[in-house]
Amino acid sequence: MQTKQRVGGFVVKTLYRFYKIFGYKSVYFSLYFVVLYYFLFATNVRTALKDYYKNIGIKFTNRKFFKHLFNYALTTSDRFISKANPEDYIFSNNNRDILYNEAKNGSIIISNHFGGWATATNYFDKDNVKINVVMNEAMIKNAKEFESIISKKNEKCVKIIDISKGMIATSITIGNALLNNESVAFMGDRALNKKYEIKTNFFGKEASFNKNPFLIAYKTKKPIILLFVVLKKSRTYELLYERIDLDYSKKQEESINMGIEKYARKLEEVLKQHPLLWFNFYKFWESK
Repeated sequence: MQTKQRVGGFVVKTLYRFYKIFGYKSVYFSLYFVVLYYFLFATNVRTALKDYYKNIGIKFTNRKFFKHLFNYALTTSDRFISKANPEDYIFSNNNRDILYNEAKNGSIIISNHFGGWATATNYFDKDNVKINVVMNEAMIKNAKEFESIISKKNEKCVKIIDISKGMIATSITIGNALLNNESVAFMGDRALNKKYEIKTNFFGKEASFNKNPFLIAYKTKKPIILLFVVLKKSRTYELLYERIDLDYSKKQEESINMGIEKYARKLEEVLKQHPLLWFNFYKFWESK
């Protein structure tokens, strides 16, 4: 399964320098040229998106392809610019206090390769909120390379849990975080370890999701918060969330399967409303 899809470090660094010298508009308009390159030459991404749109029942067009790539490039740029100047971004939510309290008291946060997921930590930049993001080593190195030239103003609430340090060390770190009422964030739409892949119905066909956050939630009895960060317009995002409580009266496997089904239905609902914001650029339904 090919998942190499990130905008290169050189591109992001160049765009960030444009931002520092010429402002945000220079980045926004420069992205059209960056995206044009990928539009013309990223054939593997085009193939994957054709498959995605076919499976969700929406006609694929060149216009959609360009807009989809542009949204990805824009949210990737915002990921790093927002760390330097979070005050320039607007994050809205109708129930901010509820969502804030869920994160503050320790929850399993399930995010997705969707919209501005990587900028969402700016929303939780308050005292006493700690979010531990489970990532792999390659992603961490990639992020560090991008961030090496950025003066970050907002990093107090976020810690990284590196799964490359091994399952035992990772499990201990996750357990300690939850015991301290810190939240732990996972990607639900891609398992980082084959051991935690689980299949469920998704738009009428089987697809693989990440079982691990549901397993941890069942064992720790922590609530699950599904989080979707919707790009509304330039530097403006809306946070959608939904809480899932597992049924602890049922056996572990049955309870987890029910939870994952609820998650898949919610993801379907969000993608129907915002199909241009999902950034899993590989054949998601393909069996390997």
